[in-house]
Amino acid sequence: MAETLSTRVTRLERAMAEIAEKHSRLDDLVSVLLDAQIKTEKRFQQTDERIGKLVSAIGEFMRSKS
Repeated sequence: MAETLSTRVTRLERAMAEIAEKHSRLDDLVSVLLDAQIKTEKRFQQTDERIGKLVSAIGEFMRSKS
């Protein structure tokens, strides 16, 4: 039995509502991931700075021992 136009429209409306909900959840997830990426990059930058200072201090230590 073929679907009526009304049944098709109802099915499409439900599908669109589900797509809209999933899109909203995806936007939320992307936002969370972006925040996590920014925090991670900041931590990497701080770690790089600390490593640079440590290497510099080791170099100074080695020069003072010579």
